Amino acid sequence: MGIRKPRAVILFLMMALFIIGCGKKQEDYSSPAPSAPSSGLSGPGVPSDVPVIPSNAPLVIPDSVKGKWKAVKLAVEDKKGRDSHDYTVDLHVDFAIPDSKLVVKVGDFLPDLKIEGTMFTSESNELNNPAVHVIILEDSKEIFTGWLFSHFPTIHPFKHDRYGITLKEAIPTT
Repeated sequence: MGIRKPRAVILFLMMALFIIGCGKKQEDYSSPAPSAPSSGLSGPGVPSDVPVIPSNAPLVIPDSVKGKWKAVKLAVEDKKGRDSHDYTVDLHVDFAIPDSKLVVKVGDFLPDLKIEGTMFTSESNELNNPAVHVIILEDSKEIFTGWLFSHFPTIHPFKHDRYGITLKEAIPTT
């Protein structure tokens, strides 16, 4: 009998600890959200291993990419009118979206965007991860700065009550 009592006590204690442990609140080990918007990749839908890059991070365009792309095709959705139009816009041009107060400042295009250390670059000139950097203004006020991705449009998307803007494709130089 003396041997059974310690086993029962140990078993009881283990069960009690198990029950208490199951009811304990689980710790949140997620990374805190960045304190300010950035032109990097962050937010819902972005894999946790994608680093947040500050908005002033350098952009390096490899020689294999320079001069190879002249424009991008943007799909602009009017959520209110329930229609969508594609617009071909040259790189480094400001484009006013018709019948709106939005202006898209189209910047650099990277066909295979890669984050290398703390900079943006392109792994190759192949369309593996095409992205264009844009600044979007409404009534002359900046409302978005970031990258639009054609293969992954939900990564760091432009969010607006009425309009959606996505990268549809890139136009190479001829």
